[in-house]
Amino acid sequence: MATSGSSNPPAISFFGNTPLSTNRAIAASNFLAGDETISIIPSFTYPETIGLISGQVGPFRAGMDTEVPLWMATMLRRRKLAKIIPPSWMDISVLKDVLRFERDPKEASFSPDIPFRHAEISHAILSACRAGSGTGGSGAMGDGGESEVPNADQIKLLLEDIQRVRMDKIRRNVHTLSAQTLKTKSKYESIIDVTNIGSLEMHQIKPFITDAFKNQRELSGKGSSYSTPLEEGEGGGGSGGGRAAVASGSARRGRLRTSRLARNNNESESNEMDDDELEIPRPMEEDVDEEQQQQEQQQQQEEFDEDEQAELDEDIDANAGQSRLRRHR
Repeated sequence: MATSGSSNPPAISFFGNTPLSTNRAIAASNFLAGDETISIIPSFTYPETIGLISGQVGPFRAGMDTEVPLWMATMLRRRKLAKIIPPSWMDISVLKDVLRFERDPKEASFSPDIPFRHAEISHAILSACRAGSGTGGSGAMGDGGESEVPNADQIKLLLEDIQRVRMDKIRRNVHTLSAQTLKTKSKYESIIDVTNIGSLEMHQIKPFITDAFKNQRELSGKGSSYSTPLEEGEGGGGSGGGRAAVASGSARRGRLRTSRLARNNNESESNEMDDDELEIPRPMEEDVDEEQQQQEQQQQQEEFDEDEQAELDEDIDANAGQSRLRRHR
C-alpha cells in the first residue's frame, strides 16, 4: 500500500515494528490525534503562556480565538471554559463533496479534503460539545453547545457514510486487482492505491488487506509469503527467503550425511559377513578390575566405620569418668 499527502502521519513511526491488535492501534491513534491543533474561544483571561511538551500555548483572552491541542480544547469545553471552533472540513457542504468524490468509480484514491485523522478529531469534538451542553446535544444548559457544531447529527451521518464508502472502495479495488493479477499471472507484486487514506480506516483494513494478499499469492503460485527458497538468478524475499534457503541447504546437507553413514554401515556389515573366522572373545578385564575396586572400597569403608566407632566409645568413656568425678566431689 502507498500513502501520500501534505504531511506524513506519525502513526507508522510511532508503532514501529511492534505488532498491535486493531483495538489497541485505534486507541493509540486516538491518543495521537490529541496533539492536532484546533481553534477555541476561551471564556477566561490568562495573560501568560503555558509550556507543553509539544510547544507553548496562550496567552488566553476572553472572546479571542486561539489555537490549542485537541486534548486541551476538549478538556476546556467539558469544563465550560471555552467553545470549540470546528475545522473548515467539518461542514455539510464539504462533507457532501467528499462523499460524492468517494462514490465516483473513476477515482481510485481518496479525497484530500479531509485530514488523516478526521475520524478521531470529529469524534472528539462532537463528544466534547455534547458533554459540555449537558445533554445529548440539545443545548439545555444554555451554553451554546449546539451552536458550535451546526447540524451535528447530519455531520455524524455523513462521516459514517464516507467511512463506509471508503471501505467498500478498498474491497472493490482488492477484488479487481486480484482478478487481473490471476488472469495475467504477472510476476510483479500488486499495489493498491490508498492515497489520502484515514488513520482509522488504515487500522481497520489492515487484517483484510493482509489476508487478501496472502490468498492472492497462494492462488498465483507464489506461496503464502516471502519464505520460499531462493532459486538461481532470483532475488530473495527478505529475511524469510534467506531463512528458507538456509533451512533447505541444511536439510540437504543432513540428508547427504545420513546417506554416507548408511553406506559406510552397509560396507562394514558386508565385510564382516565375508570373514570366515570368528574372533575369539577376550576376557573382560575391565569387569574384573571394577569388582576388585568395589571390594577394596567396601573394605576401606568398613575399617573407617570401625575407627569412628572406637573413637566414639572412647569419648563416651571419658565423659562418664568426668561425670563420676563431679559426683564424688
